[in-house]
Amino acid sequence: MGAVLGKFVVFVAISLGLALCAGPAPRAHAQDAGVGAPQSVEDGGPAATAWSDALPAADALPADALPTEAALPDAADPVDGPPTDVDAPPRIRYFLERVVVRTDGRTRPGLVRRFVPLDRGDVLDVDDPQIEAIRWRLLGTGWFRDVRLSLERGSRRGWIKLVVELEERNTLVIQQLYGGVSEGVLRSGDTSADAVWYAGAQLAETNFLGTGITLGGAFLLSDPQQAVRLRFSDPNFLASGYTFAASGFFNNARDFFGSENVAIARAGCTSPDPMDCPDDYDARNAVVLYRRYGGSVGTGHDIGAYARYTLDWQGEVVDAFSVPAAASESRNGSTRAIDFSIQRGFSFVSALQLGLVYDRRDDPALPTRGMIVQMRGDLGTQLLGSSYDFLRIQASFLHYTPLPWGHVLRFGAFVGVVFGRSPFFYKFYVSDLSDLIPSRALELNLDRRPPPDLFSTAIRFMRTEDLAARVDVEYSLPLYRGGSGLYALNAYALVGVYTLFSQRDVQVGVPGFQGVSRIPIDATFDVGLRADTDVGVFQLGFSNVIGFVQP
Repeated sequence: MGAVLGKFVVFVAISLGLALCAGPAPRAHAQDAGVGAPQSVEDGGPAATAWSDALPAADALPADALPTEAALPDAADPVDGPPTDVDAPPRIRYFLERVVVRTDGRTRPGLVRRFVPLDRGDVLDVDDPQIEAIRWRLLGTGWFRDVRLSLERGSRRGWIKLVVELEERNTLVIQQLYGGVSEGVLRSGDTSADAVWYAGAQLAETNFLGTGITLGGAFLLSDPQQAVRLRFSDPNFLASGYTFAASGFFNNARDFFGSENVAIARAGCTSPDPMDCPDDYDARNAVVLYRRYGGSVGTGHDIGAYARYTLDWQGEVVDAFSVPAAASESRNGSTRAIDFSIQRGFSFVSALQLGLVYDRRDDPALPTRGMIVQMRGDLGTQLLGSSYDFLRIQASFLHYTPLPWGHVLRFGAFVGVVFGRSPFFYKFYVSDLSDLIPSRALELNLDRRPPPDLFSTAIRFMRTEDLAARVDVEYSLPLYRGGSGLYALNAYALVGVYTLFSQRDVQVGVPGFQGVSRIPIDATFDVGLRADTDVGVFQLGFSNVIGFVQP
């Protein structure tokens, strides 16, 4: 336990170090202009700022402490600043009189004002990159179709107004649609596995009554598995500037272990309801049936203009009511015991979750430039009442580069590791790394298939492991740019490689492989369409269909 806790402390220290490097966090604006459409607020009071914390608010100063009109230059003249290159043109800077928010929808101007880290009396440099950062932050909320920033002359020479014009978009959105067919149980003596249909959706109102509050829900239904999620998030809880988020979930699930050459010692089903124990005992894989009930509470805060951290606690009850007493699989003639990584019967998971996001994308739906970096650590410990001691660390990176002819190239990378003994559903799945297998939905593993193993390596024996990595590149070309309804439509093609293995495999290796084939690596690819619409972003990929056509 000490080693796991120590690794989490190191992860927290690194995350906080990166957070501090990103700059101080803005403070919440205390005023609220109410609901209405259209709306406009001219706010000259103190606001959130990371640029001029040492500068007192203009309203708090006596009148003779403010720059006088005679002392101020004309709005068209540059303000004296530090020495610059004599050949460089002078930089134009002004004094900010107020921020004007103009919106054609219901978002409260006071909420928008939180994203503008400026006070009255600040010296405003029109070339400052932080001005463009305001636009990116507002677009990143997903509440607005377009954000325009402009300057208007103020009431005195040298003073200006910063105008924020917002074109709102529909915030009742479909965040995810689930649907298709997966490969289920393959029974002894059968040549084909069960075909399992599944369907579901994730929906949310991301700006409830213009307050920025998110109310969301999700569900997934299939014959053997079901899941439900509910979520609440307030970005300015009690006007504190901090987020408050809470969620609840339920999973009735099953999972697959081992390859097809599995020897299983059966154990009785502990559920009192015989309907909970279907006849999966003659499956070629070892099958675990379980339920999860739980929820989470947490908070978060902005760090400068581009970064944000979150801190959550998640607790859940796990009922593993059907777990084989023991099982083993054959790997090229060598027998290996299967570790189900779960306690039979009831157990508890209690974990702290620390996340850090750095987002410089120009658009959250279909980015054309910028990058997003995400890090997350999950610490489960008996000190919090958990039956499992573990640390899971994940990091991902996406970078978007516009090409001269209007297309976009995206580079991506992911790495994850689990230390200690975690429940299997906290590990990394091949279905999350390969586009040729249906991904997990609401943490339900929908498909029994192992990796496609396109390179004929040791990856064929990997399914749910504690070490994972992936790199990929995606080429995207615009097909349509329109107005209401369908905003944009892109075609894309993706190719990548990934690896998945356990720490035990690093130490012992998988028998029967020589040379580079001992490295558990596989390829993945996808082609499809991605659309930004009035009700959400939709992706139609064809890799799952291709994945069923295997030799």
